Amino acid sequence: MKKLLFNLFFLAGFILFAQNLQAQAPKMENAELFKSYLKTVYTAYEKGNIDEMFGYYTADAAEIGPDGSLTSGIAALKASWATFEKMMDEKPKFTYQLTSSRMITPDVAILTWDSNSDIKIGGQQIGGKATAVAVVVKKGNRWMIEFDGLTPVIPMPDPTAAGNK
Repeated sequence: MKKLLFNLFFLAGFILFAQNLQAQAPKMENAELFKSYLKTVYTAYEKGNIDEMFGYYTADAAEIGPDGSLTSGIAALKASWATFEKMMDEKPKFTYQLTSSRMITPDVAILTWDSNSDIKIGGQQIGGKATAVAVVVKKGNRWMIEFDGLTPVIPMPDPTAAGNK
């Protein structure tokens, strides 16, 4: 009996440990679908067809840009992007990789991806590494961006290095 109880406790502990590890790992539900989706949206931008790219945004979509500003509504987003494009020296180049995709409901998902951009304004590099997030909703057979945001990745000092407290 003692051995049986020990085995049950061991099994329960192992299951809890495995669930904890799984909860900490980024979700990758429908990863191939969303990798393809990101490629479609980025390709529309790279082709220079802003209307096609914004065809993947809902009418009320909102975005938090790398400068922290919130822009809401498709007309405001188009105007904001047009203004930014006029400031750039040349069309930016992006690389990106989906890092997580999590279904909230069958028609709502949260995506995160790492992005690296080559963006220059006045000869100065303002692009670089960033982490992006989007809430996408399924409208009919098409996924649409309801909200997205971009957070620049800024190297932080090593807290264990000498002199840091």
